[in-house]
Amino acid sequence: MRVWTRRAATAGAVLLAAVLGGCAVAPFDLRRGAPPLSPQTLVEVEQVVKAIEVELASFVPDEVTVALEEKSGGSVMGCAPGGMSWGSSTVVRVTDQPDLADVAAAVRTGWARAGEFDIELTEASTGDPSLVLRSVELGNYYFRQFDDKVQVLSFSTCFAYDAERDGHRWEIAAE
Repeated sequence: MRVWTRRAATAGAVLLAAVLGGCAVAPFDLRRGAPPLSPQTLVEVEQVVKAIEVELASFVPDEVTVALEEKSGGSVMGCAPGGMSWGSSTVVRVTDQPDLADVAAAVRTGWARAGEFDIELTEASTGDPSLVLRSVELGNYYFRQFDDKVQVLSFSTCFAYDAERDGHRWEIAAE
């Protein structure tokens, strides 16, 4: 029971940190003004973010990859007045956890878009290694390891949200 509770608490803390810190823009601060909103629609944002997320998941080494499970939907969260960020994830099931330093090196040298991102190998609040990719134009992406999975979490840039055009929040979250 104690192991399960620790895992649940760790997973909850990591998820909360990802959600709160995951937006591609800093939290709205009245003193600084609102962050710029991308003119992209939700459909455009989803396509770009999902493509990058799956590309990044493919850098988990083949020798440890069992399956790649792409989440079909996502959810939106506020990032500025009138703006939303779209988040999603892809899970890579693995036989053994890859070394994230090796994954980071492979991304830096083997991915055509690497120059568009700040790539940082760091330590999560849990003490586990974490790989973070940030781009003002393309969003933020996080590699998270747990059990037999590597999860790639993605968060778009802040875009101008229009419920009539993009769908209502409760419809998006239910996808």
